[in-house]
Amino acid sequence: MEPGGRARTGPPQPAAPGLWRARPAGGGGGGGGGGGASSWPLDGNSWLLCYGFLYLALYAQVSQSKPCERTGSCFSGRCVNSTCLCDPGWVGDQCQHCQGRFKLTEPSGYLTDGPINYKYKTKCTWLIEGYPNAVLRLRFNHFATECSWDHMYVYDGDSIYAPLIAVLSGLIVPEIRGNETVPEVVTTSGYALLHFFSDAAYNLTGFNIFYSINSCPNNCSGHGKCTTSISVPSQVYCECDKYWKGEACDIPYCKANCGSPDHGYCDLTGEKLCVCNDSWQGPDCSLNVPSTESYWILPNVKPFSPSVGRASHKAVLYGKFMWVIGGYTFNYSSFQMVLNYNLESSIWNVGTLSRGPLQRYGHSLALYQENIFMYGGRIETNDGNVTDELWVFNIHSQSWSTKTPTVLGHGQQYAVEGHSAHIMELDSRDVVMIIIFGYSAIYGYTSSIQEYHICELL
Repeated sequence: MEPGGRARTGPPQPAAPGLWRARPAGGGGGGGGGGGASSWPLDGNSWLLCYGFLYLALYAQVSQSKPCERTGSCFSGRCVNSTCLCDPGWVGDQCQHCQGRFKLTEPSGYLTDGPINYKYKTKCTWLIEGYPNAVLRLRFNHFATECSWDHMYVYDGDSIYAPLIAVLSGLIVPEIRGNETVPEVVTTSGYALLHFFSDAAYNLTGFNIFYSINSCPNNCSGHGKCTTSISVPSQVYCECDKYWKGEACDIPYCKANCGSPDHGYCDLTGEKLCVCNDSWQGPDCSLNVPSTESYWILPNVKPFSPSVGRASHKAVLYGKFMWVIGGYTFNYSSFQMVLNYNLESSIWNVGTLSRGPLQRYGHSLALYQENIFMYGGRIETNDGNVTDELWVFNIHSQSWSTKTPTVLGHGQQYAVEGHSAHIMELDSRDVVMIIIFGYSAIYGYTSSIQEYHICELL
């Protein structure tokens, strides 16, 4: 209707741009008076503003929903009334973080801190229960923690009073030695206790560890078969294929088949190694003759029951024997202070010693004639003292004696660790031992050089 109540003739007119017309209050009728349509301007920016308010309202409603409503699942728990109820030992809105104690009794399985980065101040403990004297293997398929701050402790037993066999922190990547393998930690008590701790700061993706009871190492690496031991029926071992060796059958006797036929061939009749042609050399016959390159050889060491694994030890070579003394290890129950390795027979031996120095590491060794001089180091006691002791080991009698050296020009004797020692003959025919640098518990890292007469000590 036009103003005044007259009917509009012609087609209906479109609304003016920028106007939104409301439905007349009286429905579809066209009566006059107060029944006219109302309208207000709404440009493009206003449309965006309306959509923005609508989005925020919907997002707020969704964000207030429970974790189960958003994801439909809980990592280590169950969804009840739209809320994750976590299994024992798990926390988080989706039960995605470990924070407690677990007992694992299956013959094999996995343990992990969760599907995402572990949380700060995490304390998680797993007890894996096998049966007495069973071999239990832990394979670290993934391990990433803040180096030197977040640690995994592994005990060979069912408590923290059992031998500590490994402490891990940082990144673990597969080792490469002949072929790629995954690092393993082995317990022999039939049990394993793992404890993980993180501090209040940086965190990483954590770990995924596979465990198995009475299984072969690394499943024999695909180069052998897992066989039950005849002497110990409860244990198994890898029976390797003819071209492979090692506990896990992961070391080839002849790497790259010795470059056969041009460089050499693999001799499996004797020591099972590469026999190179005249113009080639090296463990895999890959180096020319002559060659300026050096190379490593991994000897085929005979089995040895006492533990030889250690760090910060020292070794000297005398004749066909390499003498290894001291070192740091997590488990001293089978630790031997003095070992020798026969370079010809590839056999480790333990000296029969009635007395001698306390276990230590970070010391120095120097050989003079048939005597090994051991100076300083950190004694493996509760106090962990750094010492200035001088011990002499006679190779012929395989006996220790403690000595008091005569101090030369420097005037003071320092107790140090991490130093080096060298024996030299002076122009005067006198023989002295030179101690170079080291760490002192009193003075810190020192640049002092100590010099001692040794002839009078023999």
